[in-house]
Amino acid sequence: MRFCQVSELLDWIDAYHEALAEQYKVLADEAVKERAALLLNYLSDHQRILAESIGKYETHSADSLLTTWSDQCPDLDLPESVIQLHSTLSGKNTEEIIKYVIEFHDILIDMYKALAEKATNSSVKDLFENLAQMERQEAMRTVRDAQRLEDY
Repeated sequence: MRFCQVSELLDWIDAYHEALAEQYKVLADEAVKERAALLLNYLSDHQRILAESIGKYETHSADSLLTTWSDQCPDLDLPESVIQLHSTLSGKNTEEIIKYVIEFHDILIDMYKALAEKATNSSVKDLFENLAQMERQEAMRTVRDAQRLEDY
């Protein structure tokens, strides 16, 4: 762990969603199975929307929140699982893809919970609790939408 500002964390979260969006798009373009391609395109679009949301959140947040320092800054490299996503999900069915999607949401949820628990002020704690809740809702939404795809 190292020291970092809240703005750095939000930038990393934005980059995380963008990296996932890129990987999902590449996989969608290469997918042989039609449902898998549809799901991967949906996931790519969804991750881009999440990245935009984080960017808007950062734009509209108070400078005092964004410049707050945290001594609980996680390692800000992309998880190996994102880097290896292409080899992991290539040729997989929708059920297997969703399993990995949930893992990526869980990485963020766990990080947000840890940051909220160790926050030194209430504004930072509220930020990360809200982001954890948003991520939980997005994970449920993704699963629900993927199940709808399976129904067709």
